[in-house]
Amino acid sequence: MAGRTAARATTRRRVARGALLRGRRDALPSLVVLASVLAATGTAGAASLTGRVVDAAGEPLADAVVFVAEMPAGVEPPPPPAAVMDQVQKQFVPRVLPVVVGAQVTFPNHDQIHHHVYSFSRTKTFELPLYKGEDAPPVTFDRLGAARIGCNIHDWMEAVVLVVPTPYFAVTDASGLFVLRDLPPGTYGVLAWHERQKGDPGRTRARVEVGPETPPVTFEVDAAPPRPRAAPRGGTRSYE
Repeated sequence: MAGRTAARATTRRRVARGALLRGRRDALPSLVVLASVLAATGTAGAASLTGRVVDAAGEPLADAVVFVAEMPAGVEPPPPPAAVMDQVQKQFVPRVLPVVVGAQVTFPNHDQIHHHVYSFSRTKTFELPLYKGEDAPPVTFDRLGAARIGCNIHDWMEAVVLVVPTPYFAVTDASGLFVLRDLPPGTYGVLAWHERQKGDPGRTRARVEVGPETPPVTFEVDAAPPRPRAAPRGGTRSYE
């Protein structure tokens, strides 16, 4: 009896193993097809443009935006993605947000207090009256340029939404470094922008031939010295 029970268990294990192996073999053609589709619809042949943004003294500029302003002939950019500027610990996050023209930006408030977000900039004028959470409607940025963002309750909260013509953009890190990814090969007009930039931003424009071995590019921006920023303050009222 014990022998027949053990034999049946062995048979069941073999049947289950065979079904699993058949399932793997049956799934193999589907996986191959999926890989082919991903390869065909991915960024095959795309390249990256790396570089650095510095000021007139050669010092790195953080939070500079490097973006493609002019596409190669015949190259269509992807549709504009949505974007988010959060509010955390009475600060806008990120403080500098590039978006492509026509993009919608949401301003969730993850503080446990109310904020009143606004901009009186020519690029975009709007107000999101006192709110918490994610109830505020998205804002469409449909004009090129920089929109300065503030909070009507917390005057130290400042940010910038930079509206650019293409979805190819990057923000520099603390070392002034940037990477523009997934660019189809071609010749691009590329600009660097900084909120403290003096004069015409067009002076930083460069024409760059992007390919598999594009050398790094350095942009020099004539930037004013940083001004002191007000420190966040606490409060006891529910809207502070």
